[in-house]
Amino acid sequence: MQFSKTIKAIFILGIIYFLLCIIPNAMGIKDEHMLSLLSQDESIQYPYLMHMLTPGTNFLETIKNFVSYQHYFYGYPFYLYSALLLLPFRIIFGDQFSSMVQMNLLILRQMVSVLPIIIAVGCLTYLQTRFVSLWKSILLFLFMLFFPAVIGYNLWFWHPDGMTVLGVALTLFFLDRDELSFGRNFYFAAIACGFTAATKVIGFFFFLSLLIYLAMGLIQKKTSIYKIVRAAFLFILILLIVFIALNPLLIPNQTRAQIIKIQIQQNFFVTHGWQDSDIYQTGLIAWLPYLQQWYAFPLFILFMLAALLYGCIRSDHPLTSWLFLGWIIPYSTYLVFFVATKPYHYWLPILLPLASGLAIFLPDHFFVGINTKKSINRMNSLQRFLPVLALAIIAFQLGHNFKEDFSIVADVTEREKLLIACNSGADNNQDGQTIQLNSERWYRVEVYDDRTSPPSRKFLVEKGNLSVTAYLDHGEFAWACNSQSDALFSADRLYRQYKEAHPTQQVIGP
Repeated sequence: MQFSKTIKAIFILGIIYFLLCIIPNAMGIKDEHMLSLLSQDESIQYPYLMHMLTPGTNFLETIKNFVSYQHYFYGYPFYLYSALLLLPFRIIFGDQFSSMVQMNLLILRQMVSVLPIIIAVGCLTYLQTRFVSLWKSILLFLFMLFFPAVIGYNLWFWHPDGMTVLGVALTLFFLDRDELSFGRNFYFAAIACGFTAATKVIGFFFFLSLLIYLAMGLIQKKTSIYKIVRAAFLFILILLIVFIALNPLLIPNQTRAQIIKIQIQQNFFVTHGWQDSDIYQTGLIAWLPYLQQWYAFPLFILFMLAALLYGCIRSDHPLTSWLFLGWIIPYSTYLVFFVATKPYHYWLPILLPLASGLAIFLPDHFFVGINTKKSINRMNSLQRFLPVLALAIIAFQLGHNFKEDFSIVADVTEREKLLIACNSGADNNQDGQTIQLNSERWYRVEVYDDRTSPPSRKFLVEKGNLSVTAYLDHGEFAWACNSQSDALFSADRLYRQYKEAHPTQQVIGP
């Protein structure tokens, strides 16, 4: 009864969350030009998807276009799933389909990014709570969904990481469900792991979880050594078969060589940085500011780690915690010590499973009978103190996350308005020539001087008989705007963004 009530509540909350994401995800994609200005990753990926859905001169060429997705930075499952989502609309709307950018990107953002994350978080919540506690399951489910990184990822980001997070969650789910029986769920886990690896190669980091699982099966004498070795072999075999089947272009020599070349290049950039002139650092200290900004305070991350370790010892399902730990250790080690660039979404497959371990510190019936003197007497001091402390810590972090979430949502929802408020290019160039502005237009003006110490920049709103001149190290730029209110909105938002990005400079707002 409680399980049914909990799963219904999680399902309803997931639907509400999904629907709320539609509002911002419908913005910034009126056409391909707007997409190119507001979303760099999506604007790069989108033409490749359109090419996949472009009919050829014959059936074979059409199939070739659908399979040869060409953008080999990600695995074929990402583009295959995306193409299958849009294929019905391509058939229905025909030649008009390519111009329907807003509809296409909205579907992709919601179904490829948002939906897999919601399902993955639901799986992780179930693994840690078994849905026996309504309040604990809801708290954990919402806590993970409102990580700033999850909100940031779910808005304006058609990307494969949602699918990989779901693949990670499903791999853990099926291994846990198998309960060391090495039956069909064990091999379902191999399929999920192969899917994860095929989408973004991180599935290969499950080696430690697999070793832990096999070792626990051996220690608890669930089966013979021969069957465990056989199961391990079949797991790896199924993983590889799924990996290749979902990336069929690995079979032909030419495309396989090209895919491997691009993946090697991509790995070099990720581990060394995108430009030689930029300074990139590895190590935990270099990552901490990003983890704090997008996930939680460092002490809270330690608190989550302590919860997972405690779950390995005291949980009713210690296998779950051990599997999570076996996944988190190798992949987080790779990110900390080898990845030089700092994309926040890289940590989603780690911090979401880690956060789900908080369930161990929260009792199933925290609010049931807690006010009765009899129930309090049954609890020792530690049992009474730990849930209260855990809930207070989680509430503090959740409150901080909500504040960051609102900032992220506000920033995203204002980008389209900011783009169309004023012209995308300044009316004058940085060539020292004086330009006379239209006296009937409102302008956003930026006055800059890099000769001073510290450098200064001032954001103004002007109208009238105005002339502007821009040099290499000082001067003023002017952007024509639609109205006074648009000019003021644009100047104010850009002032705030510039001030935040350049804290050592003297920045003055409108």
